[in-house]
Amino acid sequence: MRYVLLLALVVELGGSFGAASVEGEGVLSGEIEVTISVTVGGDPVSVVAHFVDPGDDQLTVTLGARGDGTHGATATVERADLIVVFEAIGADGFSEQSRPVSLTDLGLDPTILLDAPGVPADESEAGLTLNAATQRWGWAALGLGAAALSLLAWWALADYPKRRRVGTEEPVDQG
Repeated sequence: MRYVLLLALVVELGGSFGAASVEGEGVLSGEIEVTISVTVGGDPVSVVAHFVDPGDDQLTVTLGARGDGTHGATATVERADLIVVFEAIGADGFSEQSRPVSLTDLGLDPTILLDAPGVPADESEAGLTLNAATQRWGWAALGLGAAALSLLAWWALADYPKRRRVGTEEPVDQG
């Protein structure tokens, strides 16, 4: 049972690429910070990860060597289930690409991709809450506004019954 669980958490990419994984957290309302790693066989000169949003831009991030054939980096990307393609470039200039996989296929928690309205993604938005005193002032302002509109309506319509309609005026005695 332990081996089955381990295989479910590791994504094999094929070719010279071994296991790959990703972890992430929301940093802004439209962005997430991901830490991505991949195991590469052989001795590549450079390893990069291409983050692709179909129909949108592509972001290429260089992965640094972390020992034991593992390469990784941390990047800030848009809050979407992006497609990732790893590329290893050898000393002879030959490059090999992995099969495309999504961030959630690599192990990213899908709930991180949700941008829940009303829930601050960082601490700078956390101060925008209403306490009881602020709500009381809001209701008071609403009541004063309604009273002002009522007074305006009373002032505009106060002499309405005294007005005469056009064509029903009585002649003025000039004598």
